[in-house]
Amino acid sequence: MITINNKLLVFALLILLFSTASVRSSKAVGNPNQLSVSPTGKTIQNRNEVTTQNQGQDSKLQIETNESQMTRSASAEGAANRSQNAVQNMSLVAQKVQEMLQIRTTGGIGDQVRQIARDQNQAQTQTQNQLQRIDSKGGVAKFFFGPDYGAIKELQGLTEQNRLRIQQLQQLQTQLANSGDQTLIQATIQALEQQNTSLQNRLNAENQTFSLFGWLAKFLIN
Repeated sequence: MITINNKLLVFALLILLFSTASVRSSKAVGNPNQLSVSPTGKTIQNRNEVTTQNQGQDSKLQIETNESQMTRSASAEGAANRSQNAVQNMSLVAQKVQEMLQIRTTGGIGDQVRQIARDQNQAQTQTQNQLQRIDSKGGVAKFFFGPDYGAIKELQGLTEQNRLRIQQLQQLQTQLANSGDQTLIQATIQALEQQNTSLQNRLNAENQTFSLFGWLAKFLIN
């Protein structure tokens, strides 16, 4: 009887252990499937977010690069236009100066006008030389040391001399008897004013040029 009871007890324990193992096994099999779905979804979502973020950064970088290139292109184009305008105005002034040397008015007033024309003719040559100095400075040298501040300073002085000659011509214009000479002087004054404006625009642009050590070069010039 004891033996049978012991056998029954052992059999019952085996059934209990088997049932417990089956339950654990089913849970173990079910949980991995459940866990693998959720992380996989999150991983895909994270990858999509990273990809989208990288694409956004690449697009932003491309836009900034394009804007930077457009800015540099516009700056270079603006500098070229300012230089061309200055050259055109200088050519017109040179033409008017040659005409002033041939004015019909004689005597002291005529002599003063012709002297101003000769002085302006020399100033035109000096102005052209200083502009060539500015244009000849390369981009690398400009980046490190800035534009040719010496040439800029010389041009500032030349534009100031132009203003003084404009004032002199305005005073002499009212004293000229010949109407043709008066018209010529007025046209010369306008040409000089346009030249000064274009030169000043060019100088302002050069002074605003970014450089690493331009402040030092400017300090040494001044």
